[in-house]
Amino acid sequence: MHAIKIRNLEKSFDGQTRVLKKINLSIPEGEIFGFLGPNGSGKTTTVRILNGLLSMSSGHAEILNNSVAENPEAVHRLCGVMTETAHSYRHLTTEQNLRFFGSMHEMEESLLSERIEYLISRLELREVREKKVQALSTGMKKRMSLAIALIHDPKVLFLDEPTSGLDPESARNVTRLIKNLATENKVTIFLCTHQLKYAEEICSLYGFIHEGELLGFGTFDELAALKQARVQLTIRGKSIPSNLGFVQSRDEVYTKHVSDDDEAGAMITAIVESGGKIFEAKQQKWTLEELYFMFIKNSFSEEEQDE
Repeated sequence: MHAIKIRNLEKSFDGQTRVLKKINLSIPEGEIFGFLGPNGSGKTTTVRILNGLLSMSSGHAEILNNSVAENPEAVHRLCGVMTETAHSYRHLTTEQNLRFFGSMHEMEESLLSERIEYLISRLELREVREKKVQALSTGMKKRMSLAIALIHDPKVLFLDEPTSGLDPESARNVTRLIKNLATENKVTIFLCTHQLKYAEEICSLYGFIHEGELLGFGTFDELAALKQARVQLTIRGKSIPSNLGFVQSRDEVYTKHVSDDDEAGAMITAIVESGGKIFEAKQQKWTLEELYFMFIKNSFSEEEQDE
């Protein structure tokens, strides 16, 4: 089952300029989806539409078979949202905020109390549960905002830079929680971030958006295949046969692009069988950052051609 479906989604604020241009996405349950693009590319607009905070100009969007436009109340019950501008009540304590937002979801008192205890423990908020928000550090406010987003046990979670402002240990704990939510509870994560290395670590599915247009959507391997981003096999050795197609980059170092592990293994076997010596062999895949900028670069090239 797909948790999020978007078909030909468009948005214009003035009736002329489109800030979203026929966006199409289908995100299965339990995936961690990284929505990646520069500021002003349309990420926040898309999230606001999916949560019923903005109306779409045309197209269709649904959350777990509920139309965003026709059934916003069901969507609100199913979704949790944590943005960088998420607000809480600064004169209330951490626990009071959690209790208030839980009551907004009409949670039973016993279930709400149980959920509060779980989140305070899991997000390490125990030391600040009785402190007012205005006295919390940036990192603690971030963790509390995540707790608010999770208070009603949502099935789809929208996150905007969830680890920014956190110390390394807290960031690791939040990342572990996000992964567990996806793998154990089948919560679908819709992650907006500028941290490409972080997205590569945590996400299973990606979407590259630029100026309102979705440039690529799929797994890392699917996106890499679209750009023919082949793996580079690097051999450090001697007597490498010239007919295998390796390029000598420096003394005793040879490189060749291969399609997969099988081809890399075949190359290594061929070198050994021909009497060559291998001191070291390694494969180097493209990073998500390299892949992302390849899509963005191609987009700029197409724009220049159109002009």
